[in-house]
Amino acid sequence: MRERTVSPLRQRFPFGGLLVAAVLGILGADFLPRSPLPGAGCVLAFLLFLFVAGRGFRGRDQAWASALAAVFAGFALIHWWGWQEAPGRLLAEWMDRHPGEYRVEGIICREPKSTHSGSLSFPLQLESIEPPPGDGTGEILHPPVTVQVRWEGGHAGYGDRVAFRATPSRPPFPRNPGAMDYRGWLERQDIFTVFRVDPSQPGSVISQDHGNPVLALAIRAGKSASRILGIDLEGDPETVAAIRGICLGVTENAPEGFIEGFRVTGTMHLFSVSGLHVGMVAVILWFVLRLVGLPRPWAIAAAIPSIFFYVAVTGMKSGSLRAATMSSILMIGLVFFRRSPPVNVLAASAFVQLAADTNALFSPGWQFSYAVVLAILLLAPSFQRVLVSLHRRDEFLPSRLLTRAERVRFAFWAEVSTLLAVSAAAWVGSFLPTLAYFHLVSFSALGANLLAVPLAFAVLSLGMLSLLTGGLLPWVAGAFNNANWALTKVLLLVVHGSALLPGGHWFAGTPPKPWPEMIVPDLRGGSCAVIRDGFSTAILDTGRKKDAERVILPMLESLGVNRIGSLVVTSSSAAHLGGVPAIGKEIPLGRVFLPSDAGRSTVARNLRASWRDAGILHAGEEIQAGRHVSLRVVETSGEKVVLKVRLGSLYLLWIPEADAPLLDRLGKLSDGELRSDLLYLPLGGARIEESLRLIRRISPGAVITPSGGLSREGFPSREWERLLRELGVALFSQDETGAVIIDADPNAPGIRSFLPGEAEMKLRTGRRGTPPPP
Repeated sequence: MRERTVSPLRQRFPFGGLLVAAVLGILGADFLPRSPLPGAGCVLAFLLFLFVAGRGFRGRDQAWASALAAVFAGFALIHWWGWQEAPGRLLAEWMDRHPGEYRVEGIICREPKSTHSGSLSFPLQLESIEPPPGDGTGEILHPPVTVQVRWEGGHAGYGDRVAFRATPSRPPFPRNPGAMDYRGWLERQDIFTVFRVDPSQPGSVISQDHGNPVLALAIRAGKSASRILGIDLEGDPETVAAIRGICLGVTENAPEGFIEGFRVTGTMHLFSVSGLHVGMVAVILWFVLRLVGLPRPWAIAAAIPSIFFYVAVTGMKSGSLRAATMSSILMIGLVFFRRSPPVNVLAASAFVQLAADTNALFSPGWQFSYAVVLAILLLAPSFQRVLVSLHRRDEFLPSRLLTRAERVRFAFWAEVSTLLAVSAAAWVGSFLPTLAYFHLVSFSALGANLLAVPLAFAVLSLGMLSLLTGGLLPWVAGAFNNANWALTKVLLLVVHGSALLPGGHWFAGTPPKPWPEMIVPDLRGGSCAVIRDGFSTAILDTGRKKDAERVILPMLESLGVNRIGSLVVTSSSAAHLGGVPAIGKEIPLGRVFLPSDAGRSTVARNLRASWRDAGILHAGEEIQAGRHVSLRVVETSGEKVVLKVRLGSLYLLWIPEADAPLLDRLGKLSDGELRSDLLYLPLGGARIEESLRLIRRISPGAVITPSGGLSREGFPSREWERLLRELGVALFSQDETGAVIIDADPNAPGIRSFLPGEAEMKLRTGRRGTPPPP
């Protein structure tokens, strides 16, 4: 008789109810205001529930209802107190009221990371803060608070005590759509203050070795492991990056563009040390410890700390912590000869992590990890049964009558069905988090994971053998690494090949509005604008190459742009067209238009050589970029093109650069050609008198000016705000507003800053026919 299996959905999960109560309590408390009333309200609600439960429930039901109420109220109180009254938040608010330069001393509490500028960034556990002289306090503070430090000074590492002088600031808000919310990410870690050390006053390292010795050992072990995995593979950085990413979860020094293929194919989890990695380490440890004859309790007592040490070596990721906690619970159950349903173990693991840190609930890594594993536990068995039923032997046929080929075929399909079922369940579990955080739907993930996961398991196995032998026998580790090189090449071929499949992935962002919308991102010296008209998208300029990779592409993905109908470049400088190749590599381009003269720009000449079918912009030419969007070339000077952009009922004059020859040419045009509701004009370094004369003739309601960059003319004079205000023109300077969004709503057109609480105004259309201000 075949053994009857119980569906995971029909089992009892006591920790599941407790976890749901904890999550609801945390979510409820996260939106409560900062006052003593919410805490008192949680206590009163708990007491009221106990009173009602005592009258409505009896026996075990009453105890269970009381436990759920206690968990709900307890987690709500813990999260409300830890979030709203966090010591880091209170210190940041105190320093807001006492501005100035502080002398700070503290201990580096995590391994420092290199920034794009070459400096170091790390969290610092404060030991003392000396307020600026004359602030009225006259005392040195000793708060138990963690702050973020942008370090300039001598080499600093984990556990070093450092001292420096710096002015505190709040973490910045994201300045462009699609950008990472760095401020929110830091605040969820109780970090509300950033200190940026001035290179002219570098900090100093006072002493060393003040950190946790176990964590310090794990950091040293991680660096040693990274070195061993690269033995004999120094000439292939991409393959080494893949091996280190799979074995250690390290991707910081990966080659440019390496991660993109894994992201769009839904295989980024291979670089997140999670259940696959921790489970394999646990199996290896269990096998070795039992092989040497250790009794089961002692083997488990040795295996659990070893698993958590591996988690520390790989960076204490949410997925690895979840897997380590689950493995530990399962092993402890083996000591007492008790088995718990895996879903209940998963819920217990999540409950323990939330009890340690309620803000973990808002971590994308935490949500990804638990959503995927829950989907695998609940859905994979059902998927597998359906798949196996498509090709299996007749149950009434005795197995001894099968030929060897039939046995191999049925066994092979059973294994393939398992892999397909797990891959499909993981795809379902990751669908919502991937859509929410990456704005991505990856159809190629099903097939890619089917091949990539077994290959990654083999890469991890060879990596572990390399690490076990690398300390004493580097040549043996080199042999394992060379074998791993071949496997990793196959893995990269599978992933990058899947990324190139037509329709393999799709970006799904915010739905478009029924009227045109224009977004001018803040590129700190670069130039770009994205125009959406329904599902049609056009782009003016693409900034520099780094702008396209760091700002423009994430913004396009967050908007759900899968094709760019028209791309128009208005200047041959690298700040306007350097990002064209990077954008064209990731998103299909329709028509491309370039200025007639490449000038002295090497980037422009290379682009014209590689894009021979690009159109050339001529004065008077009009490009239809959408149902309600058109771009007309007003003037061209060879290297530069001035456009008049129609956004529904709004008109915007786009002037890429405000150099003297171009301003003189525009001065010869008629008022009717120049009049616009809005003006994009870089004001940094522009001749004020000539620019003001031109602005009077254009008569815009608002002027958008980029700012930043390394040029001394990159920042407009502060006089511009006063001068434009006298003309009744609003100034949107992007060093203060971040990205600027133009909403061409026919009933209420407007322009606003992307930053919260910044400039916003409604526009009055038809300014093209009004006389210029005096």
